[in-house]
Amino acid sequence: MDLLLGFIVAMSVTMVLIPPLMRVAGRAQILDRPESRKVHTVPIPRVGGIAMAAGVLLALALWGHFDRLLQAFYCGIFVLLVFGVWDDRVTLGWATKLLGQTLAVLVAMIWGGIRIASVTGADRLPLPPWVSAPLTFLFLIGATNAINLSDGLDGLAGGMSLLCLGALALLALTFGNPFVGTVALVIAGAILGFLRFNTHPARVFMGDCGSQILGYSVAVLSVSLTQDPSTPVSSALPLLLLGVPVMDTLVVMTERVVGGRSPFKADRNHLHHKLLALGFDHHEAVMVIYLLQAGLFVAAWFLRYQPDLTIVLAFGGFAAMLIMTLRLAARAGWRWRAPLTDTAPASRLGRHIEWLRAEGRLPRWTGYASGAAILGYGAIVLLRLPATGDLRTVLLLSAAAVGLNLAIRWRQPEANWVDKGGLYFGAVLAAYIDGRAPHPGQAVHYLELALFGTLALALLLRVWWLRDRQFSVNPLDLLVIFTAVTVPNLPGSVASPQALGATVAKLVLLLYGLELLSVTGSRRWRWFSVAALLFLLGCAAGSLAAGPAS
Repeated sequence: MDLLLGFIVAMSVTMVLIPPLMRVAGRAQILDRPESRKVHTVPIPRVGGIAMAAGVLLALALWGHFDRLLQAFYCGIFVLLVFGVWDDRVTLGWATKLLGQTLAVLVAMIWGGIRIASVTGADRLPLPPWVSAPLTFLFLIGATNAINLSDGLDGLAGGMSLLCLGALALLALTFGNPFVGTVALVIAGAILGFLRFNTHPARVFMGDCGSQILGYSVAVLSVSLTQDPSTPVSSALPLLLLGVPVMDTLVVMTERVVGGRSPFKADRNHLHHKLLALGFDHHEAVMVIYLLQAGLFVAAWFLRYQPDLTIVLAFGGFAAMLIMTLRLAARAGWRWRAPLTDTAPASRLGRHIEWLRAEGRLPRWTGYASGAAILGYGAIVLLRLPATGDLRTVLLLSAAAVGLNLAIRWRQPEANWVDKGGLYFGAVLAAYIDGRAPHPGQAVHYLELALFGTLALALLLRVWWLRDRQFSVNPLDLLVIFTAVTVPNLPGSVASPQALGATVAKLVLLLYGLELLSVTGSRRWRWFSVAALLFLLGCAAGSLAAGPAS
């Protein structure tokens, strides 16, 4: 099966099934009702897990590669689907939920042969069966519950699972493990289709059905990958890939036991609850956790060949630092956003910041900075056009469309899709040309760094300090940015051809910069379109001067 096809099928099926399932959720009593420990205030359908499971199972059925491991995986997902839907309807006790998880885990171990059979030191060290079997069981059960317990904010469990599965897919495809690579990408497609409806404010939840299936899938795939004899990575790597949910679960369970409560009784002591208490809003708490998990994603890549002890120590250091930071912040009364007061700041920097945050200044000046950076970069690209006529026809047609649209709509107050399309195409074209051009001299290189640094700073200031929602970055945006910028830049991966990482990073900044300009200067759209037209005409002139296309 083509990997992209599997990804698209799982995503499409999930997106198509969610709306009709939402309509029947009320009659079927598959609803998540508000209560004291939850952050939503109205009943929300809990059918996302059903849709994701259908998308994954259908996409894998089209693959047609039914070996024992995939058969066992299918069966395990089906068991969790049955118990999960049952739980989402009537709220099962912990013992019944554990029974369903145990059945799914035993299917994976006995039928699928999933086993933590060795650990990594200087060499692979085999484990005796009396150690291997209980260790595997505990890890699979623990990981399934870690994702399940982390499902407390819109997009949180789905986004963390997406990061874990993306890391597994990248490792598997780099080292030639088609089973893990294919299944991970298929499930990632289903999650992306679900997040379309689950990003705050969520219209649907995945429920225990979805969170248990995701936790189980990540656990089974990570053991399958790291225990594959042909994959030379550390067997402890899943500890980093699941770092945030594992750490959160261990801390919460420990706090409950120390406090004399049942470790299975739900409360408001999870990481996301602590971030909310420190003044982060819903979006920000999710994005902070995404960033933590993304950092562990990168750490896992660079530590993938290290002994297990190194990875355990890295995980322990990360957990200790995070726990200490949260406790110190809570004790000191620190808040992410200080309350607004009429008192003038004492420092010069504080006064400059308050001046910039005054009504209208921040959007205007970040818009100026973004526009100047994008125009400067376009001028550099025009000066570095490679001698090729490959895009001549596309350039001429695009310039004609933008120019004709400008002539017809010059007096209109708002931009239309042709104007925006011309801007975005110009950005893509600029990044493409820049990536193909010879390496610039040192002065041009530093000038580009300064321009993109200015653009990044303008975007950061606008998102961080301005409290309106005209221009904002949501958690799903953050996942896209991280994937687009980080994955192509990881050394030694199958997804990191030369110069692709820098090109993608520039393109992401350009597209968000144009989005900021479209918000802050919607009534000046025609000047942005004139700039896009001049850039396209400049590229077309260079293409014509290059002679026949090669």
